[in-house]
Amino acid sequence: MLVSVLINNYNYAPYLTECIQSVIDQSYSDIEIIVYDDGSTDNSLEILSKFKNIKVISNNNYGKGHNLNQMNAVNKAFEESTGDIIFLLDSDDFFKNDKVEKTINLFKESPHIEVIQHLLEEVDEDNNLLHKVVPVLKKVKNYKEYIYETESIYHLFSMTSALAFRRRFLEKVLPLDEDDFSYMCVDTRLMLVAALQSNILTISDSLTYYRKHGSNAWGKLGDLNNHEDYLQDLYGFFNKIAMENGQRPISYSYNKYIENTYFYNLVDSKKCMRFIQNQHAKRYYIWGAGEAGQSVYHALKDKGLNFLGFIDSDERKQNCLVMDKEVFSPASLYDKDNIYILISPFHAYETIATILKNQNYIENEHFISPYMED
Repeated sequence: MLVSVLINNYNYAPYLTECIQSVIDQSYSDIEIIVYDDGSTDNSLEILSKFKNIKVISNNNYGKGHNLNQMNAVNKAFEESTGDIIFLLDSDDFFKNDKVEKTINLFKESPHIEVIQHLLEEVDEDNNLLHKVVPVLKKVKNYKEYIYETESIYHLFSMTSALAFRRRFLEKVLPLDEDDFSYMCVDTRLMLVAALQSNILTISDSLTYYRKHGSNAWGKLGDLNNHEDYLQDLYGFFNKIAMENGQRPISYSYNKYIENTYFYNLVDSKKCMRFIQNQHAKRYYIWGAGEAGQSVYHALKDKGLNFLGFIDSDERKQNCLVMDKEVFSPASLYDKDNIYILISPFHAYETIATILKNQNYIENEHFISPYMED
């Protein structure tokens, strides 16, 4: 079974060699590699010229912004591919060496499955493990049923470098049409179409290293304004393709969104209330002003507790209002007494706990996780 790995690249020369080499070094050998370079102005093409037996497509920059440029790259690379199974890979990420073999075996075991997604393990620019697996995904078997039952389409799909497709599926849906949903990456677009038209298998293995650095498009969603715009585009795009497929649209509201997040239904309200009230205070902060923190606050807001605000290390969020509450920097609170904190970031609890312990805060006395125990 021939595999095609489609790599899209734009000015990621520092990471390109490792990305391509991770495919060459796979335990599965029947692979063709196709790299689409979108008019890089660094030395990407020089690096690509050193590799034999890969196909390079080099064009002028498509000029329509990151997401449409990437979508065009996938469309053009797929046209040149011949594989039965298609893997996508961003050029700043890299595969673990058994990824392709494991994924191919799953496709062979499940002929009805057309799309497989998995988790990713974060590394920094220097390949140091960040001890974080992303993204947080809900456990769903039938994605179409779940979306229409909950009208929730968040925390369902993984990122580009964690996706693999049968050729027959991509032949049906590519090329994707361009539109005005500027926040919609090619990965989200393909997975939403798959949710409506096909069968998706999600596995809990992390089979790709996801590089965290300042240029990641995903990281830009940490900006609070961008995140709201992203949600509007997410629902808008889904409703567009739903109607194209003869399905009804779904509605978006903030309450519906927050009450169907991965985090909301894991909040242990009784534990949180005991923790805060046992300290003879009803005042508390939530560490994390993003989706997780908002979910925790939404679950507790009617419990008669005095919520003083969010804490966040992301400078873009500090001094902003989230759910009409101020966002503080961690340092601004370290010298205050009677600080009680719920740590909302699901996979960063140990990191944040260490920060707080270094400031002489005590676990279970000054801070806890707000979630149910496993």
